[in-house]
Amino acid sequence: MKEPSLRLRLLVLSIFSVVLVVSVAGVSISTLFANHVHRSFERGLSTQLDRLIALVNATPETPKLRQPMPDARYETPASGMYWQVTDPARSVTIRSRSLWDTVLPLTDPLPADSDITSRVVSDPSDEPALMIARTLYFDTAAGPRTLVVGVAEAMSTVTATNAAFQSDLLRALAILAVALIGTSWLQVRLGLSPLSIIKRGIAAVRSDQTRTLSGRFPLEVQPLVLEVNELLSAQESSIRFARDRAADLAHGLKTNLTRLNIEAHTLREAGDTAAADRIEHLTADMAQTIDHQLRLARLRHRTRSDTRATPLGAVLEKVIAAVRATPSGAARDWQRVGTLDLAVALDPMDLTELLGVLLENAAEWARSRVRISAERVGTNCLLTVEDDGAGLEAKAMAGLGQRGRRQDEARPGTGIGLAIAREIVDLNSGALEFSASEMGGLKVTVRLNGAGYP
Repeated sequence: MKEPSLRLRLLVLSIFSVVLVVSVAGVSISTLFANHVHRSFERGLSTQLDRLIALVNATPETPKLRQPMPDARYETPASGMYWQVTDPARSVTIRSRSLWDTVLPLTDPLPADSDITSRVVSDPSDEPALMIARTLYFDTAAGPRTLVVGVAEAMSTVTATNAAFQSDLLRALAILAVALIGTSWLQVRLGLSPLSIIKRGIAAVRSDQTRTLSGRFPLEVQPLVLEVNELLSAQESSIRFARDRAADLAHGLKTNLTRLNIEAHTLREAGDTAAADRIEHLTADMAQTIDHQLRLARLRHRTRSDTRATPLGAVLEKVIAAVRATPSGAARDWQRVGTLDLAVALDPMDLTELLGVLLENAAEWARSRVRISAERVGTNCLLTVEDDGAGLEAKAMAGLGQRGRRQDEARPGTGIGLAIAREIVDLNSGALEFSASEMGGLKVTVRLNGAGYP
């Protein structure tokens, strides 16, 4: 399963936080604005109510206004502005022309004192309207009189104002959210940039460009850099120790092998040729085993470069020339087929070692011909080495490349050559396959990563 990205995780968290904060801010601002508009609306109605109260004449049997209300909308039916005066005791009501045949519910119910009350009612257009009313007490010649006066105004303007504000607010908050998300992305990118520097530093260490991570790092990342440098230092010390111990062991073993060869020479001079031959064969096999083990140790503990590009054709010609200098290689016909001017993502020493093992093995087992071919397959290079030897059965091929396995115990050798080839291929993320060749012998197919392929 693919591991989650820290960059993506931080970005998603930032986006979630921005959306949450902007949403809460939008709801809060919209609510505050709506409350402000409502209070302003009520203050305007209260002013209209004060004007109405100042114009009420409570002396006549039917209350009257001393003069019309100054706003002309009170005279237009269903205009949205309304007033009404009611005498509950006498069931007398006067109202603005704008109310037409609608009566405001001024008496249903109102406080017993003279405080202003407000409620939402329906206007002549059956639209919601805010009404405020007040109970007035008069002392007239006919005695005390109680009137209830009220004004109302349609809330469509308030609704339209709130809707327009919310629309503008939504656009503004959307732009703000996009800006904040972009800023968050930039912050995440800049905040995680030291990790990219560490990644490039590790790549430089792997390609032998430097030994440790160096540079200026934030305080929070510095402990990680120190741990990585300590690990690299410990690894280098371990590799150096392993190489030194392997070299010391090889030196000690070869010194004893030299002494055995001297004893074999003494036996040969004494006439014991058979014993001398056996000792010399054994020492030769032991020396070859030591050399192979040293080569394996060098491969396992060498830092590889992922971006190294090595020309296949040039290295191949050098290895063929070297193998031709051997008795088995000189007697073979070396054929090249296909496109050999390819580049592979392989260290030159690895490629030389790999081709050396494969061509030496082919020269050893071939009757007369060895054929080498290469072709590009996608982003890979497919290298094939074939010989016209006796070949192997399918069961025997399954054991090829396993350390210590030999297909012909009668011939000298350790059987470690193809094991080294497999080790090189595995270290470089390639593949090694064995099959029967149409030439009659063994066919070795190696898939390597190409270099510079689109």
